[in-house]
Amino acid sequence: MQRSWVMAAIVASGLLAQTPPPEPKPAPVQAPETATKPVESPMAPQAETPKPAVPVVEAKPFEQLRPTQRKLAYTLRRAALSAHELGFYRSHPRAIEVRDGLEALLKAKVDIPAKASAALPAVEAYLAKFNANHGFYDTEGKKILLESTWKDLQAAARGAAKTGPKGLEPRLAKVKGLLFDAKVDATAPSWAEPEAPAKGKKAKAKGPKAPEGFATQKAITALWVKRAQEWIAVTPQETEVKGEKKTRRLPDPVQTKALKDLAAWLDKEDLDLLRDPAFGWLDLRRLGAMPGATLMAKAGDIAASKAPEGPAGELTLLPALEPVMGESKFAKGDEKRAVLADAKQGAPAATLAEQCAAFEALARSRDFEVK
Repeated sequence: MQRSWVMAAIVASGLLAQTPPPEPKPAPVQAPETATKPVESPMAPQAETPKPAVPVVEAKPFEQLRPTQRKLAYTLRRAALSAHELGFYRSHPRAIEVRDGLEALLKAKVDIPAKASAALPAVEAYLAKFNANHGFYDTEGKKILLESTWKDLQAAARGAAKTGPKGLEPRLAKVKGLLFDAKVDATAPSWAEPEAPAKGKKAKAKGPKAPEGFATQKAITALWVKRAQEWIAVTPQETEVKGEKKTRRLPDPVQTKALKDLAAWLDKEDLDLLRDPAFGWLDLRRLGAMPGATLMAKAGDIAASKAPEGPAGELTLLPALEPVMGESKFAKGDEKRAVLADAKQGAPAATLAEQCAAFEALARSRDFEVK
């Protein structure tokens, strides 16, 4: 019973931390105050002007959390974003290469002449589908294609090179087949163990290699999981001290186990991790409106290699969580070290495209991004 109650509290805290605050209730209208002894006057008595009602300002749900809970929510959010980024590597070994190349082209939009920009609307639409589906393939497993031509894409890359970044054309040429040809990697890659060679043959079974950059992104995800462990809730627990049972405030055992399970799971070998059915949980579409809390709540299933069930759902706009940094009390000489002092909730991005760009930058960073 205690375990169920604590886990429910975890999820509830995450929901408070990451869902938009409700509209404040209208303030009750206060009755006008009247004097107990009206002053005698030869003039006709006049009704006293009522004092304006004082509006009741309700705190945002996120602000109602304790500072440690807000910091836990922030670090868990960063872990969830980093884990989502890790999933792009699994969707296809070259998924990040394709996305980075197209994003670089869009960032050079101002350098591309109007006559060479015919492919840009299609590139924007392609990236929207790519991010929404967490890779090259839609919900039915069908490959997403860029609805333009190589000639137009090439013209845009050459146009950008005249006054802007160089080298976009050869970068995009390397992934031309993935963008335009339905037959090139028509199905998502399989990370299954390769079949053993037939008896009597000396050839070794060749299997896939982990995508370049996967190990680095895995380390970033593990770092944010480790940082979240610093803010585990402290709860009253019964413990034995010198043979006598006493109540002490100790780190919550459920949260402690969940984060240790996630850390241990991420510590697997790269290919073992890529082959794990539980990898499907590392997707913001499945983690929903409270990605950090859901990631921790599903830690048991992830550690047990249990795959998620049902459709992944859709990406939604989430309120921003921003770190508030302070100076550490512990420093070497005059060197000051910034530490996470608190976290605050901000407005969500205006569009999914803006949110994906912001989340991508956060997901690939080890740093606390402060505005």
